Amino acid sequence: MSQTFDAVRRRLLAKMISELSWEEVLHPEHGDPCQLKLASGRIYRFRATRRIWDNLDIAPESLLVDTGETPCPLRFVIDARVELGMTPDTEAMFLRELSNTLRQDIELERLYGDLDAAALISLPTRTLHAALEGHPKAVANKGRLGWGTADVTAYAPEYAQPIRLFWLAADSDLLRSGTSGDIDETELLDQVLGVDEANALRQRAQQAGAVDAHVLLPVHPWQWRNHLEQAFVVEIAQSRLIPLGQHGPDFVATPSLRTLTPVNTRPYEVKLSLGILNTSAWRGMPGKYIELGGALSDWLDGLVHADPLLNSRVMVLREALGHWAAHPILSDCPDAPYRHHEMLGAIWRENACAKVGPGRQAVMAAALFHHGACGTPLAQTYAMAAGVPIKVWLKALFEATVVPLWHMLCRYGVGFIAHGQNITVILENHMPVGMALKDFQGDLDLVDQDFPEMHGLDPAIRALLPRKPPAYIIHDIQTAHFVTVLRFLSAALARAGQMEEDQFYHVLQQVLLDYKKRHCSLADRYRMFDLFEQMMPKVCINKVRLSIGYGDSGERPLPARGTDLVNPLSGSWHHQEGVRHDPTLADHLF
Repeated sequence: MSQTFDAVRRRLLAKMISELSWEEVLHPEHGDPCQLKLASGRIYRFRATRRIWDNLDIAPESLLVDTGETPCPLRFVIDARVELGMTPDTEAMFLRELSNTLRQDIELERLYGDLDAAALISLPTRTLHAALEGHPKAVANKGRLGWGTADVTAYAPEYAQPIRLFWLAADSDLLRSGTSGDIDETELLDQVLGVDEANALRQRAQQAGAVDAHVLLPVHPWQWRNHLEQAFVVEIAQSRLIPLGQHGPDFVATPSLRTLTPVNTRPYEVKLSLGILNTSAWRGMPGKYIELGGALSDWLDGLVHADPLLNSRVMVLREALGHWAAHPILSDCPDAPYRHHEMLGAIWRENACAKVGPGRQAVMAAALFHHGACGTPLAQTYAMAAGVPIKVWLKALFEATVVPLWHMLCRYGVGFIAHGQNITVILENHMPVGMALKDFQGDLDLVDQDFPEMHGLDPAIRALLPRKPPAYIIHDIQTAHFVTVLRFLSAALARAGQMEEDQFYHVLQQVLLDYKKRHCSLADRYRMFDLFEQMMPKVCINKVRLSIGYGDSGERPLPARGTDLVNPLSGSWHHQEGVRHDPTLADHLF
């Protein structure tokens, strides 16, 4: 057995024990070493550092099992059967997801494991994103149920294989559509495909029988072969959907799988329905936001341009054009599982790499806590390349990301679920100078009060978006960004000996306090959206899957809530115990 395989298995098991302990599914005894005694009689031992968010940072190489066997995450599921509490069918499917994840972790190590951090940050952005490990909290983050190995090789981001879009001519009566106010669909497709290729596709559509009522609609080639060609058999026979084949330039998959970005840095990327299960949800596309996505993008873009603080730091990646098709028969089955209602849709969105312009990079926030073969996190490597101390670099990062997120919430009542793929950090000479925001369909909330600053937002959009009380919408920052991004960044820097976590959060705290002093007029809103309260909820995503299993449902699963966390920004995290609250409050968090 190779050392690489052993190391990858240990890393996945270390993450598994760490996250499931943090979510209070497992209860190891703390010490040197820590011990996890399972009801099966197995005992797992390991060294770990308790981090500031009360999570265990486990040294993978220290993992031992009392049997003397090499630790394996798959075997651990069997050993911890009582603690994980899954039904037999859920356990079997979870093992499939975990096994798929392990295979792709091995592939990531094969493809990128030899690159140190300096080599990683010199890669083209799309290649750097291909090297990322996936959702930091989800244990089985590359389950991709529905794909075999040939599909994974062709369409998963780590391989960066070129993908040509499959095109349909779709009867507009089938579609819900929405555009940004200044977007012309003909011009957009000319930019996406190139004028000659776009005209060739239009000619192909006419030859196939398309008329003016038909719209050119891209789909993922895998989705066409594995879902659409069979599910829409009636509409195809009636020429309401006319298949045109694969056309246009090459795209590659991003870490979100269903978003494809152009290889040639053209101005738009495309988000497509994809009928696979990954990180808790089917990756289809809901239709309820499509018609208003462009108008919402335009409103946000207008806010940013009119606000002096946001104008210099924030870029809105507008959703220029969207189409979504309801299945004519399944739409009469409204209580059918949501995945059957989300098979066919496409959104053209501005491409960050193209929009930032020359001399700048657009890097997902999730890349910052990724590390190279040297063990150095990329954030530290960017700081070194910029020639500044990590404290100075982090201050710039927080000014460019956290301050605008809080400002948009306090002034406009707008909350972004700011996880590591939704937030793109804009770098210039390796220093953070701004951020790009994207994915407003389901990842954007409004406070449940009508602020005067919401003036100009279409009432239909206001009615459509989730409305959350201040105490809950604040977790679009705290849970989605602090816990899901900064928790891993602060731990990575501490592990690398670059900065202790209390210093990390002191820098963030000071940046936010300085912002408050400069904008005293929002004092009431700062109290309403308080980032400094002593306690904050812990939101758990893995234990939900263990509990509800893999059965189809009408809605996406909601997270669970655990024991509350001591907030590092409160300055009172030392020797504190959490307080358990009503778990149903998690319904409001996402």
